[in-house]
Amino acid sequence: MAGLAGERRGPLSAAPRYRWVFWDWNGTLLDDLGYAIGVRNRIFPRFDLPAIQSVEAYHEQFSFPVRLYYERAGATDDNFVTIADAWMEEYVRGAETIPLHRDAAAALHAFGDAGLRQILLSASDRRVLSRQLAYYGIEHYFTAVLGLNHIYATGKQELGDAYMRENRIPPHESLLIGDTLHDAEVAGRMGVDCILVARGHQDEKTLRTAGVPVLGRLTEAVGRVLSFSP
Repeated sequence: MAGLAGERRGPLSAAPRYRWVFWDWNGTLLDDLGYAIGVRNRIFPRFDLPAIQSVEAYHEQFSFPVRLYYERAGATDDNFVTIADAWMEEYVRGAETIPLHRDAAAALHAFGDAGLRQILLSASDRRVLSRQLAYYGIEHYFTAVLGLNHIYATGKQELGDAYMRENRIPPHESLLIGDTLHDAEVAGRMGVDCILVARGHQDEKTLRTAGVPVLGRLTEAVGRVLSFSP
């Protein structure tokens, strides 16, 4: 990977100026960590699975694909789909109570003003994404919204790869911003740079193992990206 691939810390001054930003959704722009834990604690006990007691415990258990996270919580092949369906029904039922991160709209606006094209790349169901973006009134910031056609969060790399091919997007002009190791893995497979923000579904210690810049806020990412030129 060009630019940021081998960096654990330090400025992005050696990277080219980005023209394309791929955004993760859950945990990155959407502040749904606490909400997701609440949904888990309402749904999993129905299936005789334990509730999670803290954010730290959630961070230790969370993984991707989501099926692995469910397995760590005690789900099996026999009940995974049933639990996942119940989880999503509960998640969507109160989705309008989930806030964006406080700096999400400002970050989107700053990149838009700078002329960067922004793509939402998520393992969430595309229909759910569309409803959420319309509710928050931020859909106009995105050139494209890429999501799955089901609720089981199996992966999103193929969506990103296809979009880049179809639109002839140069990887070295592209950046992915996310909140999990999976986002760094997806960026690596797509051949694009990556910045992780440590306030979502995995903690800073875990994210540091990815070997990419790990920041605390989206405003820090904006500052880094817009502070250098070609």
